Amino acid sequence: MNTCRIIELMLVCIVVTLNIHAQESSGTSGKKIVEYGWDVPTPAFIAEHIRDMEKRPFDGLLFRLKANGMVLEPTPINEADLAEDLEAVDKIRWEKFTDNFVMMYAASTQDWFNDDHWKAIEHNTELVTRVARRAGCVGVCFDAEPYGTNPWAYRDAPHRDTKTYADYKAIVRKRGEQFVRAIEREFPDATILTFFHASIYRKFCRPMPENVRKEELEKTTYALLPAFVEGMLQGSQTDIRIVDGNEGAYYYTNSLEYFNLYHAVTQRARYLIPPDVWPAYYAKVRMGQALYIDQYYGMRKTEKTLGNYMTPEEQAKWFEHNIYWALYTTDRYVWCYSERMNWWTDTDVPPGAEEAIRNARAAIEAGEPLSFDLAPIIETAEAKNKEDKKNTGK
Repeated sequence: MNTCRIIELMLVCIVVTLNIHAQESSGTSGKKIVEYGWDVPTPAFIAEHIRDMEKRPFDGLLFRLKANGMVLEPTPINEADLAEDLEAVDKIRWEKFTDNFVMMYAASTQDWFNDDHWKAIEHNTELVTRVARRAGCVGVCFDAEPYGTNPWAYRDAPHRDTKTYADYKAIVRKRGEQFVRAIEREFPDATILTFFHASIYRKFCRPMPENVRKEELEKTTYALLPAFVEGMLQGSQTDIRIVDGNEGAYYYTNSLEYFNLYHAVTQRARYLIPPDVWPAYYAKVRMGQALYIDQYYGMRKTEKTLGNYMTPEEQAKWFEHNIYWALYTTDRYVWCYSERMNWWTDTDVPPGAEEAIRNARAAIEAGEPLSFDLAPIIETAEAKNKEDKKNTGK
């Protein structure tokens, strides 16, 4: 038996053990797929179309408010502006979609050291969370990626000349505590789905000199995000769960990548998370996984992917393969992302996509292995991709 296979089997054992822990903690063994993408609907759309939407093979969705989801902006959201959203959520009658989330976005011009800004941010967070609770959601989704001003980059911080990285980490940790308590005041048992947190720091989740870890982390785009999550964990006073959605799983081509990342987030994160936070991290953080339809079907506008070098049948198999292993290794949630299609208007849905979801779910629920080997498909696509680059010089 080769070394890679031995490592894979060891990781399977670890994942199974940790999944048992997570399932016991959450009281359920069910795995859920929720949808999100550029087709993200508003409450009004959902209220009008929910019966047709629930024909899709998902357990729920992520939706945005028409009014505002920019909770970290220092300008208070006007409660009157939420009237249309609140009226719409009262009309939604969920049936099949049991696990739904309201979006929160992280772009922000706020000053971490400004208490007045944070009064407004707590107000915004409470309001959006209130809509989630009133809509019968299981929680909120906090998208840390800043589509606008980035609050996480210390290298661009406004007080960088007078405040050290340690100063910023301390205040951001405090703000994380305020943020999670604002959620808990409105929704004490909320699940907070993130698209990533520890999962994007995989290279730091390993032994290295602490000064090197600090210096390298300080330079990153998300230098302050770990402190914010640490604050959320330390500040939480209820039984909330925080899901690391592992956005990096978009690009996986084999099962071992899922196991490796699961181990990084659930175990090797000890190298990243301070010892005083680890008990809360272990108790509250759960592993999620991500899917990216455009990647598998070669639908990305700006670049080719391996999917561009596959037949439609092979593309569907890549999607099915990743659904299977995402479900296999998640504690509960898999989120399915897309840009160049719309599930809800049946626009440009790739051939075989629904069947791939149903096939993978059926295999997982039956405890059966995947019925095909993806490796030859990936190997052939990689060879075609290499040849294409050689011929085009790109």
